[in-house]
Amino acid sequence: MSVALALESNIHSRRTFTDQILIHSAAVSTIPFLVTNEAANAEGLAMKLSKRDASVLKNSVFNIPPSVQIYPPFMRGNWDVTLSFAGYLFPSTSIPKERIISNYNIPGFQKCSIATMADVGKEKVTFQMNISKDGIEDRTTTLLTSINSHLGYNAIDKVLYEPSSNPNRISIDFIPNRTRNANRIELFCNARESEWITKDTSSTTPPVADALSIFVNSEYIRQVTFGLSQEFGIARQVVGNYAHFWTWREQMDQNYIKGNVLTAVYLDPQDPMFFDEPSKPVAVYSHQITAKKIL
Repeated sequence: MSVALALESNIHSRRTFTDQILIHSAAVSTIPFLVTNEAANAEGLAMKLSKRDASVLKNSVFNIPPSVQIYPPFMRGNWDVTLSFAGYLFPSTSIPKERIISNYNIPGFQKCSIATMADVGKEKVTFQMNISKDGIEDRTTTLLTSINSHLGYNAIDKVLYEPSSNPNRISIDFIPNRTRNANRIELFCNARESEWITKDTSSTTPPVADALSIFVNSEYIRQVTFGLSQEFGIARQVVGNYAHFWTWREQMDQNYIKGNVLTAVYLDPQDPMFFDEPSKPVAVYSHQITAKKIL
């Protein structure tokens, strides 16, 4: 179910994301942690998330192409990951909510407009995530299983990704005429951030939620979706901009990981509303994460 349709159904009766915005950041801000990333500072990703304010999740200005994401040791292995939809927020103070939800080109309002979460409002989805011993994610497996699981059928023909040559571009080909909104998706990563935060063992403050350490990472994505149009022989092309902010919490039981992911959606420069909200998100979606290691 798309978020636009969800607003007209039972989702609006649940506690909205306004009540739990950046709920995962509470763990970041209350555990006595030491940031192990040398680049981490008062303006780092963990500190940004701990502010619990959607307005700080501004779109990244593309500069130097980012390197491949390396995950910490506690995340390496093969996992069954379950995403549970936790809510949404329309944080813009410049654009009325009615104008936002009437714009179906905003990522998340139609299926496949956010590749990793092809049906944003779906209650619960399980997919596979494989991270190598070197800490590199097999994005082919993640995207193929996630998209198929969100859509409820086998939709993907192939996922093309070569992190060694270009970690910032992924091509996703759908089975022809199988999915209404997408025949092909091109993903371009414009920026990444990450911090691995470990518990300060010198403190007597007890940890929260049994977390031994926390890994936070973000990716800023530009997605180009090619689909069917009403004009014969002409492909429909939709451009979307969004960022994922992931929080992964290590558990006492090494076979489990818990966490949260926020997806901040931005207006494209070609959108008529862009200059009303050029950098801040116009929608934020929240999903809870539970991951179980495949033994």
